[in-house]
Amino acid sequence: MDLVAQPRAGAGFGIGGKVATTAFAFDGSDKPLHLSGAQKAAVIVQMILHAGGAIPLAVMSEATQVHLARVYASMGPINKATVASVLAEFAEHLDAHGLSFPVDTSAALDALEGNLSDSLLARMRQIHSPTLPKNTWEMIAEIPPEELAERVATESPRVAAIIMSKLPPAASTNVMDLLDIETANAVTFAISETGSVQSETVDIVAQTILESGESSAEGGAFTAKPVARAASLLNAAGATQRDAVLDALDTLDAVFAAQVRKAIFTFADILTRVQPTDVPALIRVLPGDELNAALKAGSEEHASVVDFILENLSKRMADAIREELGEISPLTGKAAEAAMGKLTAAIRQLEESGDITLITIDEDA
Repeated sequence: MDLVAQPRAGAGFGIGGKVATTAFAFDGSDKPLHLSGAQKAAVIVQMILHAGGAIPLAVMSEATQVHLARVYASMGPINKATVASVLAEFAEHLDAHGLSFPVDTSAALDALEGNLSDSLLARMRQIHSPTLPKNTWEMIAEIPPEELAERVATESPRVAAIIMSKLPPAASTNVMDLLDIETANAVTFAISETGSVQSETVDIVAQTILESGESSAEGGAFTAKPVARAASLLNAAGATQRDAVLDALDTLDAVFAAQVRKAIFTFADILTRVQPTDVPALIRVLPGDELNAALKAGSEEHASVVDFILENLSKRMADAIREELGEISPLTGKAAEAAMGKLTAAIRQLEESGDITLITIDEDA
């Protein structure tokens, strides 16, 4: 029944056109009646149903099904000559009909299953009908960082940059710490080339990760620009790794590296970019033990930053914090970096929510 389910424009059995609303008057004539394409299709449907056959009319659009049903309901008795004429014409169409193809992309992909690679089929299905849940990247972030780091290291730098950009900051930090310096450099630089990546491409990457067993605005897939995403990635990295990546970026793309340097916000930047009047807001968003850990870690290399923060708190609060800092064991290495990173992340969170406004590099200059 392809000629009914898939009529071509102008074909004798097309279902387009006006709906016949008047039944034919059966006057005993033996002359074939003149039927429209939709009426001829209705005759074929009735013949097949009368013979006990089944027709997959559901593959047609709902509008076409409604149109055919109305025509079908409007048909009255017709003579044998008309039936014979319709059947003869339908037989000619069948004889001339060479091939039938699936009616939509989903059906076409189903038909090609087993002949195309599984990964390609999955990607094409995702492009045609993306059904990824909204928390896809949170789900991916739950994959052990060792597995994600291995995945990032084996992907092209551009794909790896998409993965690192879409992961939540904490997860991307854990993955970044596990990458060798050469891979980290390549991934960070590749972020500059992902500004025009489409959401469909990001969905394909996510779908591939979710289905690999190693466990989404119109236009670009990322709301943040490449510079902002690279800066966010390096904000969470350790100072040694951050400096090494920036040095490598200088040799690859000096302009991009300079833009990233301006966008980066580290513990040392608190002294020059946080308004003194905004310091008390940090107490409200960061738990006391995390704030104390960050200040203890920063007191070794960034004593002036710690002094700046304490000087802009109430005297009673500052004295209490100083007393608590004296009881905390020194923090070094990654533990110190992580502690300071929580404070800088909290400041960024306050900026994004509009609770504070950081001093920009240009204003500071």
